[in-house]
Amino acid sequence: MIKEIMTTDVLVVGSGIAGLKVSMELAKAGQNIIMSTKTQLCSGSSFFPLKASLGTQVTKNDEDKAVFLADIDAVSHDMQDREMAKIYIDEIRDRVEEFPEIGIEPYKLSDDRKACFANHGRTIYMLKDWNKIRENVTEIIDHFPNITLMERTAVISLVKQDGRVAGAILLNRDNDFIMINCKAVVLASGGFGNIYKHNLNPNDVDGSGHILALEAGASLVNMEFIQFIPGFTSPKYKTLWGEHTLNYCKDFVDEEGNSILDSVLPEGLSKEECFKIRSTHGPFTNSLPSKYFDIAMMKEIFRTKSEDGFELLYDPEIYNNKSDFYTIYLNWLEDRGINLTKNKMKIAPFAHASNGGVKIDSYGRTGVPGLYAIGELAGGIEGANRLGGNSTGACMVFGKRAAQNCLEFAESIERLEINLHQVTTQLTQGIHAFSADSQSALTPHEVMDAVREIMWFHGNVIRDEKNLQAALNKIKDLKASFNMGIFTNNIKERKSAFKARNFLILSDLLLKAMLERKESRGAHYREDYPFEDEFYNKRLVISGINGNLKLDFEVR
Repeated sequence: MIKEIMTTDVLVVGSGIAGLKVSMELAKAGQNIIMSTKTQLCSGSSFFPLKASLGTQVTKNDEDKAVFLADIDAVSHDMQDREMAKIYIDEIRDRVEEFPEIGIEPYKLSDDRKACFANHGRTIYMLKDWNKIRENVTEIIDHFPNITLMERTAVISLVKQDGRVAGAILLNRDNDFIMINCKAVVLASGGFGNIYKHNLNPNDVDGSGHILALEAGASLVNMEFIQFIPGFTSPKYKTLWGEHTLNYCKDFVDEEGNSILDSVLPEGLSKEECFKIRSTHGPFTNSLPSKYFDIAMMKEIFRTKSEDGFELLYDPEIYNNKSDFYTIYLNWLEDRGINLTKNKMKIAPFAHASNGGVKIDSYGRTGVPGLYAIGELAGGIEGANRLGGNSTGACMVFGKRAAQNCLEFAESIERLEINLHQVTTQLTQGIHAFSADSQSALTPHEVMDAVREIMWFHGNVIRDEKNLQAALNKIKDLKASFNMGIFTNNIKERKSAFKARNFLILSDLLLKAMLERKESRGAHYREDYPFEDEFYNKRLVISGINGNLKLDFEVR
């Protein structure tokens, strides 16, 4: 079954900003690195092509540290790791200077701005031009002979021996099983937006790292807090919408030209005020009155069974705003043939980012010796809401810290000799556990499409017990109709078979997390429990796997 065995010091899974940072830090220190990426170099949400830019929020000065921490506390609603937030605030000013080392040349906005959900303006650096960054990164990696890049590969299982991670099994570009023997593994594989039918992520953002970590013995935290951001359904599907443009929006209407907000806005909240508040943040949140903007969309989608989206009517005056924040975005749209006032601009809620993930400490350690997690995959400084401009910075801050600790760990141990027979047996047993008896089983793509549909309708902005339970039953039926063994025996279907398996595991635990938190807090909105409840001022931790899955509220 295993066609080849490769050895290295550290396996890094993912090649977004977090993966690049940790790989280059370890390579500079003399470690041999294999970097595995499902698609091409510079992948994941960091390099999603249908967005104009990314921002990194930076501490202004020493006086800003306490203010910055208060901003994070305010949006997190007690769900954040406060120690990690403090570290971010202390170290981000130094880390942003290191962007050029990984091929990124950010530029500083001319004035301080309030990031998404922030109460105070601060320094923001903008990142853009993904193709140029990829060219830069390719050139830099060419100067690191100790980095081996493996594109079009998928890590499907981690190997543990003597209580620590000793390697991994991956499918290479030819879909052969390859074993990596290493001292440590750093997971930087991103979030799981692709498990939703409509998402603002590349296809490789599929939650595989979460399942790898969980099966290795790590825990997940805050998984119910998922960002949903309006994206364009028309004129160019899956393009990121700029919420700041709502400052120039006249109305939000259905196909007949009727305002969809009129029926949902509570007394005392005007349409203009709703737009004004909603213009300050990209993702949906229950924490602000602007929540009705997103709730209105989902209610109409449920009512009409249409996913075509809803039209924003823009004032042409928007093109007279010459500030960087507008011109960068509007010019980027124009380059793609899109004009907010000339085209029919329709939006709907798209899955975007996970605020939770693998539970780690401030060095990216998962609690499993030799296993680290960083980037969007990890649950760290984010809470019930995600403060804008911290995601890219966290990749740099905790990528560096994880590399430092991983270096110490790797230098302190010897590589273990892996029991190949035991690894092969465990892999075979894992496949058999997802092999239904039915010979007329669903294909991996049919399974994934069904999961995406279920998650988008039942695990979206509006949630309630009835629909969540119905969704869990549908996922159970899907698992019973999926014969994984058939498709792993077909070399062309192997990657899809493992991805479908991961979708079934991940969708089940996500729905259970949403069901367990019986309140509304930040990105998590339960229509049957519409208020925040002090009883739930604790993070939900998920451990175990399959039949042994455990959900426990953390005592902090």
